[in-house]
Amino acid sequence: MPDQRPELKLAWYSRCSLGYTRAILAVQSQINKLNGHIGSFAVRRPWLLTVLAVAVAALCAGGWARFRIESASDVLWVPQHSKSMKDKDWASDVFGSGGGYAQFMATVKATGPLASQYGSNALQLAVFSEMFRVDTAVRAISVSYSGRTWGWEDICEVNFSGTCKYSGPLNLWSMDFDTYLAEVNGSRTDPTAGDRSKLIGAVNSPRFPDNSAVSTLSLFGGIVLSPLASPPPGSPPLYMSSAQVVSQPYGLRDGLSDSLKNKWYDKFLDVLKAQTAAAVHSKFAFIAGNSVDNEIGRSVTNDLYLVVISVAIFVLVAVLGMSRTQSVATRSSLALLGVVSGVLAMVAGYGLSMLFGCPFTTLAQTLPYILLGLTVDCMFILTKAYDSLVAEHPAASMQARFRRLMSSAGTSVVVTLLASAVAFALGAINELPSVRWFSVYATMGVVSILVATLTFYTGVFVLTERRIALNKVDCLCCMTSGGPRVPTAATVWFEDGTGGPGGSDAIGAGASSHAAYYDAPSAVVLQARAPGVASAPSRGAGAGPVAESTAEGQPQRGSPARSESASSSGVTQQTGEESLKKSAVPLVANTNLADRQHPGSSSLKQHHAVAHAAGTIAVVEEPNLMKKLFAAYYAPFLTKWYGKVFVIAIFIGWAVLSAVGAPRLEEGQPLSELAPDDSYLQDYVQVMEDTFQKQIGAPTYAYYRWLDPAPPAQQAKMLSALATGLDNSFTNSTVSAFQGNWLIDFIIWVQDNDPSVTLVSMPGCSNPYNGRVSGDLGLFVDPVTIKGCIPEDKFYTKLNEFLAVSRSYNDDLRWSHSVAANGSLTRTKVWASRLPLVHTAQGDDGSYGRRRIKSVRHLEDAVLDQQYSAENTNAPDDVFFLSNGDYIYDEGDALLGPMTVEYVLLAVAGVGLVLTLTLPSIRSVLFMMFAVGLTDFFLFGEMFILGIRFNQVSIINMIMATGLSVDYSVYFAQRFVACQADGTLNGRMALALSDTGSAVFVGGITALLGTIPLAFSTSTILRTFFALIFGTIAFALLIGLMLMPVVFSLVGPAPLSINVAADGTVKLEQDVRRDAAKRKEQELAEGSAVVGQQQQPQTQSGDWRASMAAVHADAGAEQAALQQRAAEQPDAKAGADQARKGEDNV
Repeated sequence: MPDQRPELKLAWYSRCSLGYTRAILAVQSQINKLNGHIGSFAVRRPWLLTVLAVAVAALCAGGWARFRIESASDVLWVPQHSKSMKDKDWASDVFGSGGGYAQFMATVKATGPLASQYGSNALQLAVFSEMFRVDTAVRAISVSYSGRTWGWEDICEVNFSGTCKYSGPLNLWSMDFDTYLAEVNGSRTDPTAGDRSKLIGAVNSPRFPDNSAVSTLSLFGGIVLSPLASPPPGSPPLYMSSAQVVSQPYGLRDGLSDSLKNKWYDKFLDVLKAQTAAAVHSKFAFIAGNSVDNEIGRSVTNDLYLVVISVAIFVLVAVLGMSRTQSVATRSSLALLGVVSGVLAMVAGYGLSMLFGCPFTTLAQTLPYILLGLTVDCMFILTKAYDSLVAEHPAASMQARFRRLMSSAGTSVVVTLLASAVAFALGAINELPSVRWFSVYATMGVVSILVATLTFYTGVFVLTERRIALNKVDCLCCMTSGGPRVPTAATVWFEDGTGGPGGSDAIGAGASSHAAYYDAPSAVVLQARAPGVASAPSRGAGAGPVAESTAEGQPQRGSPARSESASSSGVTQQTGEESLKKSAVPLVANTNLADRQHPGSSSLKQHHAVAHAAGTIAVVEEPNLMKKLFAAYYAPFLTKWYGKVFVIAIFIGWAVLSAVGAPRLEEGQPLSELAPDDSYLQDYVQVMEDTFQKQIGAPTYAYYRWLDPAPPAQQAKMLSALATGLDNSFTNSTVSAFQGNWLIDFIIWVQDNDPSVTLVSMPGCSNPYNGRVSGDLGLFVDPVTIKGCIPEDKFYTKLNEFLAVSRSYNDDLRWSHSVAANGSLTRTKVWASRLPLVHTAQGDDGSYGRRRIKSVRHLEDAVLDQQYSAENTNAPDDVFFLSNGDYIYDEGDALLGPMTVEYVLLAVAGVGLVLTLTLPSIRSVLFMMFAVGLTDFFLFGEMFILGIRFNQVSIINMIMATGLSVDYSVYFAQRFVACQADGTLNGRMALALSDTGSAVFVGGITALLGTIPLAFSTSTILRTFFALIFGTIAFALLIGLMLMPVVFSLVGPAPLSINVAADGTVKLEQDVRRDAAKRKEQELAEGSAVVGQQQQPQTQSGDWRASMAAVHADAGAEQAALQQRAAEQPDAKAGADQARKGEDNV
């Protein structure tokens, strides 16, 4: 016997597919009914709906009371619960991070007199003289706060002696200008006078006057080392002969209020700007503790006017798109109110976001461009869908029109906006606050647009149609036009025949002065188009997940005509409400594609002839230019084999480019991209990137906590851990040797000054810098050999003596204390300490931070496993760690890659889930998910070509791309699933693209135009947003209008024969016929039971069969009558379709 398993599998698949389709149609029916009720209510209470929408928006806007701008970089771009953040917080709490900082850097002025003689070498007497002048002005700053005046001595960072702490090059002369002049034989009146060799000798000193170490590489940038002709014995043979930059830092003490520090920062910046302008020989680049945050904030406020320009562009495009030459039929005011709807939605969405605690950021500033684009897109969809609906049911009441509009095109709007909202909402799981807050703003904005579209816009849309029906002039609603009425205007408001100037109540009472323009609500509909010509619905007509029919034989747009005229013309008659009810058939079943795309002139002539006979002004809705181009040229091009090859080749090429470019993207978020173009920080960043960033890496500390260093074994572990850190590939061991190390210097001090102390020799008790310094800088370092560790019984006695000499090392130790009887505190033992390290230079490597933090984590694990395995068991990951201020940003960079993949996968799945609930084709849902993911992937190619870095801004654009790309593909898919055309995939694709392509294209172009103001922003971030938003919309358009049509034409899903009832209920045609047959059988069974009560039981079966035969005879007679009527029609195909419908109805 043949194997029947394939047939069984096919049957199983068919049953599952059929079950899924029925379930989705049931969900779709409920959505359609709900939206239909909204449309019906809007007609009955348009003012109430509009006012309620405004009231709700105003209520949501109450969240603006919590408005605040967040521009702190360590909040926006940093995972707040990362290990780096926790370590940084602990280190700041225990060791202090300094209350604040400020810095200025001096370079040779390119146009100054020194440049021609010394070039860019800043080691000049004139440069240092001007630096002292700046320093004098800085330390003379005083601010008034909290009822007192605060001078420099009141706010400076202090050392353990209680005096201001300095670490800049001016401290080589104890921050005293007179000392400097005396040493270099300088002059107060002539900054160039003096002995420059004395200056060179001073800047090469390894120690400040207070015996603290000079960090040469941190203070002098772009240095040049030159050989000494006769170096002193024991001294290095090189010296620093040139440096491009000289840096002077300042520190503020802990405990100062932010307000006080910000006042001092502001005055510091004012001083530097004034001194820079007055300097003759030097140019100063500078930064203060609040500079980054303030400049990021300024990038938010600087470009707010661009939002106004964007709104104006959207208004202009909307007005142009909805304006007509006729003063009554035009909808210019509706276009303006549509944009107002978007503004209300933004106000409400932003208010809700702020109510939930989300601050306003630079990223939130970009959303208005996207949200307004979505608003205008929805507005065009509903408006064009309404026009198509009117063209097919011109005599229907306004309530019937809006019920059907909202249950079809309205459902499509709901589905796409919900999918976008889900895509945006999934971004809220991001660990970066900036991305999370942006996602919340976007989600609330999209949801608010959905609500505003269903309420405010629908309400004003109804009011606009009422104005048109009353023949009122647009924008001058009190003025009645003297011209003829718009023939397609609704004559009746409500489905019960009442309301409006053409309603039965108005005509019967003679209450309306406009009644002369209208016929009674029972007037018949003139079938004014050729049966073979069906109007091509716009994007909205078939835009619902399952849309209603546009079958041949349905009325064309026109005015109701009296039955006498219709009868004399020999044309089929229907009432307006019946035309809507009888339209519950598949949208494009058996539609002739050629006739749809190229209506013949004879049909139009016939239409006008019949309309003239009816005595009405007929208006034929012909496709606009864009729709004609899609129908006549573009769609047929994609049906050709060479068109498909062309499209596939383009997309494969870009996919290859994206795949090649993605791993080659630069990473990181440079400070220059966060500040406006005219910011003083741009000079500071440029100097740092050209010198220090290439020369030295960031300093860091190895922290040891809960560890008492007194036991020699513990000292050996600390030194071994330091050696492990020096061996790390991201540690510059040579530069690290220049840093003061309290433990090594303490052991050397005891070894050199107290021979009575016998050092404990054991593994690990050695100088870790031995053998780890190299290069020219290594010549300046001569690591001293350590003979052993300090014995435990001598440790704290000698340590206190050492700290009395080297007081700066007190900053690196934290002590436990005991309380004496008199209440005084006495040091007992060290419980936390730190040792310095310096990382390698970053250079231009944007991936440096991500790779560095990964290496640091491996280093920590190695130390904990090797040196502190026992301690780590009791306190996991707690006794040893590395930390500096950059790690928190590195942690965010390290998350970007996995976070992007995770988000895109979740967002694609979320969008697929929403579409699965509304699109009755699994294959179409999978194609839509592919389109969404492909849009994100294609952005990598654009970023590679334009040199855009992969960073947090890129992540946000991925979120936007996922949320936006749905809108440009799903309408075509919904239309394709519903249409049948000539039955081929090519024919269905061409018809679906002809119906939806022009509206999608116009919506995308509108969104592109609205984002153009971003290109003129003063912020690199916003210009990057423009490039990526532009690319997102462009890729989404190309995928939705090129790739997806080709894919569907090759492997698209089979068409669904669907019946849409007047109330929005959606069912398969086979289910409708089955239900009708069941009802008929039930009626026959009930009838036979009644007959059986009057006759003998043995005759019941025969009577039932006789009744069934009679029913079939009646059905055959009805079908014959329909065929006879079809023979009288000009188009035999339309008559055949009528016969098929009659058979289906039976």
